[in-house]
Amino acid sequence: MTYDVTFTELASTVTCHQRVNTTAAGIASAVGRGLQDLYEFAARAAVTPAGPPQLSCPDPAPGRELDLDLHLLQISGRPEKSGDIDVVVLPEGPVAQTFHHGRYDEIGAAYEAPARELYLTGPDTATVPDDCLTEVVVPLRRN
Repeated sequence: MTYDVTFTELASTVTCHQRVNTTAAGIASAVGRGLQDLYEFAARAAVTPAGPPQLSCPDPAPGRELDLDLHLLQISGRPEKSGDIDVVVLPEGPVAQTFHHGRYDEIGAAYEAPARELYLTGPDTATVPDDCLTEVVVPLRRN
C-alpha cells in the first residue's frame, strides 16, 4: 500500500484521557473497554467529544506489555478526574500525517515511530475490517 504523507499544524486539544496497560495480543479488547469507559465518563461529566477517539502507543511487540493512551478529542469543559480517567491537553505543533485504509492489523506500514491513531471509521461503524479508516499522526519537533 502507498501512503501519501502531509505536514500540518495541529491546535492544542482538550481530551478525556485514560492509560491502559495490555499486551500486543490484548490491544483490541483493551481499546474497546477503555473507549467505553471514556464515553461513560464523558456522559457522566456532561461533556461532548467533538472529534474521533484517539490512541497513542509504542510499536507493540508480541509478548511484551505496553501502555496505551486513549483520548476522546475536543471535549467541552474541564471535568474533574475520576478514577484512572483525567483531562489532559494535547499540545499544538507540527505533525506528519497519513491515512491507512483497511485492517488494523496491517497498519504498521503506515508509520515507523510512535504516533497517534485517530479512528475515523472503526469496527463500530464499518461492516467489514477492510472499510476501517485510521488517520496516523506523527508529532514532529520544531528546530
